Amino acid sequence: MAGPNVPTRTIAVNVTFFADLRRHLPRGADGPQRYELREDATITDLLAAIGIPADTDLTAALDGELAKRESPLHDGAEVMLLSPMEGGA
Repeated sequence: MAGPNVPTRTIAVNVTFFADLRRHLPRGADGPQRYELREDATITDLLAAIGIPADTDLTAALDGELAKRESPLHDGAEVMLLSPMEGGA
């Protein structure tokens, strides 16, 4: 017996891509991008929705703080995706 159709709640997050990760921007897009996800989504879910492979080396920030891939997102979250830096003295 099927249960009632329960609408899935969603959240909207804004994502800013930096350096090499800008290649994941939609064609012709520039600046922060908005993504709609399930309300229980994590950064891992966001990366999958964008199409970034799970083994990609990157740093994520959530609302200005470093975040782990399992960090939960919330409606209105500001996410920054950065490529690791190389080089130095």
